[in-house]
Amino acid sequence: MQLRVISLGVLPPELLHKTYMGLAEAQKDDDPPVLLLVQSEPHLSLGAAQSASAELDHRACANLGIPVLQRALGGGLVWVDSGQLNYFFIFPMALGIRRGPELFARTAPWIVALHARFGLQIEARDGHDFWCASQKIGGTGAATIGRSLVMGGSLMLHVDWKPFVNCVAAPSAGFRAWLAEALQDSLWTWSRLLPQVPSVEDIRNTFPEVLESGDIQVTRVATLKPAEQQAVTAAELEEPEWEMPASRRVPAGIKIKAGAFLTERQWPDGSWLRIWTENGGFRKVAASVWSENQCRVFTGLRAESQEMTRALQELAGEACAQWSARFAETAVWKD
Repeated sequence: MQLRVISLGVLPPELLHKTYMGLAEAQKDDDPPVLLLVQSEPHLSLGAAQSASAELDHRACANLGIPVLQRALGGGLVWVDSGQLNYFFIFPMALGIRRGPELFARTAPWIVALHARFGLQIEARDGHDFWCASQKIGGTGAATIGRSLVMGGSLMLHVDWKPFVNCVAAPSAGFRAWLAEALQDSLWTWSRLLPQVPSVEDIRNTFPEVLESGDIQVTRVATLKPAEQQAVTAAELEEPEWEMPASRRVPAGIKIKAGAFLTERQWPDGSWLRIWTENGGFRKVAASVWSENQCRVFTGLRAESQEMTRALQELAGEACAQWSARFAETAVWKD
């Protein structure tokens, strides 16, 4: 199999997304697949079906000077910064790979092998994510563009989550604090796992070597063809929607990783409930009517278990039914 590896350095946010779109639009049925390696300046990338007005705090984004772009690829809200190396696989659908999970299955072994070359043992999960032991270390999103299938992801070398946390739409300061904790706890980076993180240049040079060791015929490229450059220039991104009311991808909150969600709801009587779910149980709970210490009783419990029912009965008393309904309304367990 032949593969063009195109390494373009650091691109402005809009040009980053226009580049993979243009490469896909320009790709012919008989062209070899492409691997695009590129870094970008900090920005927020909304999934193709997401609404900026629902997911983000417009004022915070503006005050912090964080660009917001609507990408063509699927998935949820993504934070991109200079501590990541972004990769995009662009395959002509004429090769017979027509769906995101199929492209993930084809390319995931290459991502796993690249991590292994630097001493990180990871595994592919759920047709779109990469995990290291019990923590997520990367995710992907895909879409059909032109006559090609595109899948993008990033190598998270070292990530500063603070701007992301500050820009996400949040009902309270407590929600933001928990989001920061959840991201730090649930998403691993190379800097947390390695005594010394390799340079981006080392990774750029090593990736083609990993591919070649798997019998891939690699052509290294540092510039685009004229037709590709024209397609990049012509590519247009959708404008983020800030005005129209819309629903969040995760009702009342945000997905942290597969099986983990942070949500918070508030009611007219002034009461509120914040829930962090993980792996089918309550990781953390806070509520307006109970102390932090009281809420620890919910940690590790499952929603419909007898232990959960007893805990609610003891804490809520006559309001047990009301708070049971509020737990059911607030907690999210899966996409």
